[in-house]
Amino acid sequence: MIKPRLLYFFDTMCSWCYGFAPEMEKILSAQGERVEFVFFSGGLRPFTREPMDDKMRDFLANVHQRIHDVTGQPFSDPAKRYPPGFIYDTEPAARAVALMREMKPEDAYRYMIAIQQGYYAEGDDITKAEPLAKHAEAFGVARTDFLAAFDSQDMREATLADFQVSQQLGVKGFPMLVVHRKNAKGEDELLAVSNGYAKAEEILPRIEMVLKDHVAS
Repeated sequence: MIKPRLLYFFDTMCSWCYGFAPEMEKILSAQGERVEFVFFSGGLRPFTREPMDDKMRDFLANVHQRIHDVTGQPFSDPAKRYPPGFIYDTEPAARAVALMREMKPEDAYRYMIAIQQGYYAEGDDITKAEPLAKHAEAFGVARTDFLAAFDSQDMREATLADFQVSQQLGVKGFPMLVVHRKNAKGEDELLAVSNGYAKAEEILPRIEMVLKDHVAS
């Protein structure tokens, strides 16, 4: 491992991850080529089958108002995001990100940001394949190619593999940032530098402190 790795655990449909997106952009800009950036869909509410009820709608509306107040990120009308019968299944969006990581790895993170923005700011239903494919077209992926691969067993397994990384590392919430480094003994170390929403200016000094002890191997 020449470079240390910055591991980002998120869920595309996690509203605090959406709120964190501008801070993550600042962190990536500040780190540049110093780290290898690796990101994992953690699995917020995968495989949900029951439609959202009014209690959950009210809860999310309040959370989203708070996130807007804290971060400035725009949110569309909750009625547009959560129409009657809406099922809050986060697996399809995670699978779409896994698929883009296979088809256009250089654009996979930007794709995630695009569908996240589409969901929260514009009301796109990213629990469905067609809106996910439409966003992929903006990154040069043919709609038919995306849809053909989206339902494949390989992509379902790749999505589960992402979830399992989060579970194995004991990630309990999103967003979360972890630095993977080598110490002077040549041992791998995984060190959390952020758990939950925080400003980039709070996180960057923690990253710097951890990176200074990385030993390239």
